[in-house]
Amino acid sequence: MNVDDILRQSLRELGIGFSSSQIETLGKYLDLVYEHNQRFNLIGTKDKKGILIRHVLDSISILRYEKMIFGDMSHSGRVLDAGSGAGLPGALLSIFLNDKIFYLLDKTLKKINFLTMVVKELGLNNVRIIRGRAEELGKEALYRETFDIVISRAVARFDILSELTIPFCRINGKIIFYKSKKIFAELEGNREAISKLGGKVNNLLEVEVPNLNEYRAFLVIKKIRKSPGIYPRNFNKITKQPL
Repeated sequence: MNVDDILRQSLRELGIGFSSSQIETLGKYLDLVYEHNQRFNLIGTKDKKGILIRHVLDSISILRYEKMIFGDMSHSGRVLDAGSGAGLPGALLSIFLNDKIFYLLDKTLKKINFLTMVVKELGLNNVRIIRGRAEELGKEALYRETFDIVISRAVARFDILSELTIPFCRINGKIIFYKSKKIFAELEGNREAISKLGGKVNNLLEVEVPNLNEYRAFLVIKKIRKSPGIYPRNFNKITKQPL
C-alpha cells in the first residue's frame, strides 16, 4: 500500500473528512520533510512511512475531536503551536482548518527556515511563523493571553511545558497537550502547577492512531483565570525550580 492509500484509509478510520487537494498537500509536506530531514535532522524518524504514521497521522488525529476542540472558538480563531519544530502539528492542522489562523512558534533557525519554505511551497495562507523563546514571548503583550487555543506536541517535562504554554492562552480558551501513557503519572504531580498558572484540567481525549501501536491522548486544560505576571519565569528557573 502506498503512502497516499495509507493516508486515505487512516483518515477514514479516524472519521476525518478530507478532499483530494488536502491529500495532495499532505503528500507534498511529507516529501519536503523526508527530503530535508536527511540534511537538517528535523525529526528523529527517517523513513517516509514512519514519518507518515508517527508524525503526520499522529498530528492530525486530533481532528477526530474537531468540533469539541475547535468548534467553539468565539474570538479571533487564533491557534498557537508552541515548539512547532517541523510544523507538527500546526502546519498540518492548518490544511484542514483554513478558517483558523495558526501561529507556529519555534526558537531554532533551521526549523524556522524549513517552516517558511513549507508555508510558501504549500500555499498555507492561514499560517504565521514566529521565531523566539516561549518564556520571553509569553510575557509580551502582543502574544500573552491572546490565543484561543494553544497546542503543543513538544517533548518536554510536563511542568515546564505548562509554564511555557498556559500564559499564551486567553481566559476561557484551551491548552491542548499531545500525550503518551505517561500522562497519568504526570497529572498526579502537576495539577497544582496547572492551577497556579490559571488553568484547570478539563478533559482527556483518547485516540487510536492507525498503524501506531502506542497510547495517545489529548489533555485539555481550560484557562479559567489570568496567569500571574511572574510566569513564565527565566528558563533556568523553570527547569531547576518546579512549580
